[in-house]
Amino acid sequence: MNLPFDLSFSRQFDQDLEEILDYLLKEASEVAAKKVRDEVFKAVETLVDHPERYPSEPLLAKHGNYRVIRLRKVPYEIFYRFTGTEIFVIRIIHSSRDLKRIFRQFKP
Repeated sequence: MNLPFDLSFSRQFDQDLEEILDYLLKEASEVAAKKVRDEVFKAVETLVDHPERYPSEPLLAKHGNYRVIRLRKVPYEIFYRFTGTEIFVIRIIHSSRDLKRIFRQFKP
């Protein structure tokens, strides 16, 4: 498959997703974990064709063109940077978390 943009994931995104799925497997069910995983990757797939589809993230604006996907079916938000040629997915965070606190110490 030839992608129009380079797509990559931060270690932090990988760690976030692993922690989320582990938590859901322990505290909810395999079905819940699968639903989140599927929704995350379905949303990420849309980035390849339409990286500017999602809104800019004001908390990260001073660092560049950071955007956020607010998932509809599960309570998570995916944060990514779009440079014009590259999509770099940086975090996935539960929507109830304090994003100001989380991103206060953000270093691109």
